[in-house]
Amino acid sequence: MKQIVLNFLVALQFLTTLPVPLWRSATSEDVGRSVRYFPVVGLVLGIILASLNWFFRLWLPPALSDLLLVISLLLLSGALHLDGFLDSCDGLFGYRTTEQRLEIMHDSRVGSFGVAGGFALLSLKYVSLSSIPTDLKTAALLLAPLLGRWALVTSVVLFPYGRESGLGTIYKRYTTKLSLALTSLVIALFTSLILGGPGLLLALLIFGVALLVGKYIMLKLPKGLTGDSYGAIAEIGEMVTWLFLGAAANMIHSLA
Repeated sequence: MKQIVLNFLVALQFLTTLPVPLWRSATSEDVGRSVRYFPVVGLVLGIILASLNWFFRLWLPPALSDLLLVISLLLLSGALHLDGFLDSCDGLFGYRTTEQRLEIMHDSRVGSFGVAGGFALLSLKYVSLSSIPTDLKTAALLLAPLLGRWALVTSVVLFPYGRESGLGTIYKRYTTKLSLALTSLVIALFTSLILGGPGLLLALLIFGVALLVGKYIMLKLPKGLTGDSYGAIAEIGEMVTWLFLGAAANMIHSLA
């Protein structure tokens, strides 16, 4: 049990800006085994967002509240996944060799594709979140960070890692298909509990998105995904969750 708690805290420390004390330094095995708890970290972020939504709505108009929620998620995650998304946009779009793409993605500077992609992503997140009815907002805030990080775990397991060194090599070593299967089962149960049949459909959609985006990246980076790719898939998973809930609100209400 102590090891499980440590692995979760390592995941929480890496994926968020929350102050997380550890009673000892994390080993590479601790870091590798922390991946299976990434969706749990997403749920923690979702609970914080849902609490902030309740507080913001007491004082602010809905449009401003939703904008602050999008910003809050960025601050809570340290823009970690957004940075990966921006780098992926710069590296994957345009006519370049695989080596050039990897070099661009390793560069800390943001180019025109990254700026355009980031603007599009954040705009879609905000508009989608604003379109979700009030009675589904809590579910949306709980599920987006959860499913986004589950999509990340899916990409770690199902696709090769494209660099010779880095965190991805550790993630691949300690994250198995069995752990993904167990995590996916919990995700299916949780989404069904919250939204019923549409929740299960949403989980299947996010799984499909992770596969499609991963395969697209593999066309550009034949050797495999990178850490930036994982971040991009997590961000896209969050965005698609809110898009789905905004678009399918009437269907969800009719089935309730």
